[in-house]
Amino acid sequence: MGVTGHLIFGAYPVFAKRAIAEVPKFSLLFFSTFVTLLASLWLIRRKDARPWSEILGVIFHSKTLWALVFFVIARSVTNIMAVDMTRATWIQLIYLLTPFMVAILGSLFFGEATPPYTYRALLLSSLGAVLVLIADWSDVFAGFTPRDAWGLALAAFSMLMLATYFQMIRRSSRKQASSGMILFQQSLALATTYLILTLAAGEDWGQWQTASPSGLFYAISFIFGIQVLGNIMQVSAVGGANPALITSVMPLRLIVTIALGWFLLNERLTTPWQWLGAGVVLVTVSGYLWLQSRDDFRSTV
Repeated sequence: MGVTGHLIFGAYPVFAKRAIAEVPKFSLLFFSTFVTLLASLWLIRRKDARPWSEILGVIFHSKTLWALVFFVIARSVTNIMAVDMTRATWIQLIYLLTPFMVAILGSLFFGEATPPYTYRALLLSSLGAVLVLIADWSDVFAGFTPRDAWGLALAAFSMLMLATYFQMIRRSSRKQASSGMILFQQSLALATTYLILTLAAGEDWGQWQTASPSGLFYAISFIFGIQVLGNIMQVSAVGGANPALITSVMPLRLIVTIALGWFLLNERLTTPWQWLGAGVVLVTVSGYLWLQSRDDFRSTV
């Protein structure tokens, strides 16, 4: 489930960017979270044998679950805004720093020891990301605009929210909140948030009627294939395994984003330096997580 979830979310920035080129972004997320809400009800009915009174009691009285709602809303809103402001591949590079942030947050707030190699790997990954971001070294800011800078800043904040989410959701699962219950509460909060945002922004829902067949395809694929299926996979996977283990296959996201961004958005890595930077990020993140798995195995033995 963890691997499948990462493959699906690797397509998130590409499909979202293509869809919001033709339909309003907040309305797109309202529909996707509303459908996810319906899916969570099915998940609860299928997996929870408890009465609804007990289920609602857990959902509405768990402080940890309500804390999750804050982080997932902050993550989702800043994510779609970042996608709208800068390149999909650049955003995914920022998100690849999530495993390091998960480890750092675990050390700062949850009393977990910072895994070895964390800061060295973070430094190398950041260097690789810089190589990818800058296509023309004759001018450090070539190709950058203030809009890109804001997009990257929002992506960094979104990454921080995601790392906190990974830590919190594991602790929610320990308190007997099922994946369906977590997904239900989050989807309810997100659907309400995006309905308010789309109305407040005065988005023109008539764009859904004038969107091209390809635009509707990407929007529907985003709603059902990425938001619904991806969230179910992610919540179920993290609820049953250590968050560090789930984040260990995050490099898969960059591969998917680069491939789809190339074919669907014409967002290409154009210089050897950029390809080198992408390789540095992939090798560093993969090597870091492999070393953690190896050390965990040795300590267990």
